[in-house]
Amino acid sequence: MKRINFFLSIILLFTFVIGCQKTQEISEIDQMKRKLLLDGISNTDVPQDPPCSKPYDIRLVWKKLITEGEHAGSWEWIWSIQNPNPGNGTNGTVQDLSHWGITLPECVTLANIKLAKAFTLTGEPLLWAPFTPTYQPDNSFVNCPNGSLDVTGGKPILKFNYGTTGSTITYYALIIDKDLPVDEAGVAYYKSGCNEGGTGTGVTCFPGIGCPPPCEEGCSFSQGYYFAKPNYVWPGNVTIGGHTYTQAEGVAISNSSNRGGISDAKKAFMQVAAIKLSGASVGTCATVWGNVTTAENWLKTLPKLTATNVKDYNNKTVGSAAGEIGDWIDAHHCK
Repeated sequence: MKRINFFLSIILLFTFVIGCQKTQEISEIDQMKRKLLLDGISNTDVPQDPPCSKPYDIRLVWKKLITEGEHAGSWEWIWSIQNPNPGNGTNGTVQDLSHWGITLPECVTLANIKLAKAFTLTGEPLLWAPFTPTYQPDNSFVNCPNGSLDVTGGKPILKFNYGTTGSTITYYALIIDKDLPVDEAGVAYYKSGCNEGGTGTGVTCFPGIGCPPPCEEGCSFSQGYYFAKPNYVWPGNVTIGGHTYTQAEGVAISNSSNRGGISDAKKAFMQVAAIKLSGASVGTCATVWGNVTTAENWLKTLPKLTATNVKDYNNKTVGSAAGEIGDWIDAHHCK
């Protein structure tokens, strides 16, 4: 009897463990369901008909910042695809999607993609499918009579190797480690079945992943413009290294004695002041900001500069950064 009770206990424990694992799996997909449903998305939703998203209806469900968990700080993109008229590909019907793929813009590599997955909102968690993305040509596009011409042009694509079944919506997600704009004219390549006269393969547009616009360096006036131009009035005070300076204080520093050589503190103050007083003329992504940060981080460790003490502080690295700021201004001087 004791032996029977022991085996019964083992069976009950095993059942409990399996049940817990199943509950955790279901909980994961249920959380995704709730997440989607809270945003007004359900299995019965019919995506709006984008003008060029044919023969399948494709839309961007969301692009959201992840704020917690292992991917916190990354961005989740989710697309939905639905077959609007399921059938065998004849008489206006559309065959089930076999798979599809996208090209990556120049600002994205596979290293930027932290997770890829496909899922539906029906059935068991097995319909939630994470996969390891690859970026390579897809030879399957030349294996159908309807796709004998490779619509991808042999280009590498990121392949979502999951399709659609009937009119059920399939969702596709990528988690990308940086914020990128939406490209409303993104290009996608789809493949359906190989029925003669069927849907075959093709190219469609969709709201894809874009790249930020190229950096604009902008321009700056030189220190002579702000410190030596007759009758010029600063647009306002300037904060450098955590200290705020009036025009009178700045001019006094500029006019201080250079006997023994210009100190690195004075070089840094003058160049940083020229950049900051130029305001929005300097691009927010301009390459000069790295040297400005180097100079300011050091200046923050010093007391507020004056015409008297500015000659006392030197730092070779900061002096070099100030020189590079001057070189940048020379190359990007405002007209």
